[in-house]
Amino acid sequence: MRAYILLLLLPFFLADVVSAQDTLQKSDLTYKGLAYKIMPSNIKLQFAGNIGLFSTGIGYESPNKRWKGDLLYGFVPRRYSGTEPIHSLTVKGKYSTLHREYKEDIHVEWLQMGLWVNYALNEDFFFKLPSYYEPNYYLIRPGLNIGGFLGSEVRYKNWGLYYEVGTTDKYLIHFFKNFPSVQFNHIVSAGLGLVFHLKP
Repeated sequence: MRAYILLLLLPFFLADVVSAQDTLQKSDLTYKGLAYKIMPSNIKLQFAGNIGLFSTGIGYESPNKRWKGDLLYGFVPRRYSGTEPIHSLTVKGKYSTLHREYKEDIHVEWLQMGLWVNYALNEDFFFKLPSYYEPNYYLIRPGLNIGGFLGSEVRYKNWGLYYEVGTTDKYLIHFFKNFPSVQFNHIVSAGLGLVFHLKP
């Protein structure tokens, strides 16, 4: 429940972040210093997308805005997980292309493609196989998920809205092992996110 509240309150803290950014920009020394360089490029809040019902975290971008990386914390409440609430960490990397500017403050990245690795922190979703399982009982550990996606982002000033459509390693294995009884749309899911860009 606490994680739920923190995720939902995140956008309300962005005003303070903007104020801090303005303070940094007023000093060329600070603006170009170490603190600014290690500061995240953005903060984001995502709904769904195989990494949690809600997930939030920070992102970094290369100077040319083509290569991007995110570190996200995900949360699935008990009512949707079926057992205990699920907490997870996700590392996401993506390449962005087909950038277009339509007005001074409107920027669209028409194609983003990437991979992510997600690790569930709950005991039921382990990475190291417990001793009571046979050595080859799980080919892929339940606690580790790997996924790929395609998406786009539209940005207005510092705010951006993005979507991602993708699948996971386990969904693909299930699809090919049970083809053609499993339809392709059953293994594809979508995520929708809100991002606030801290750097120009």
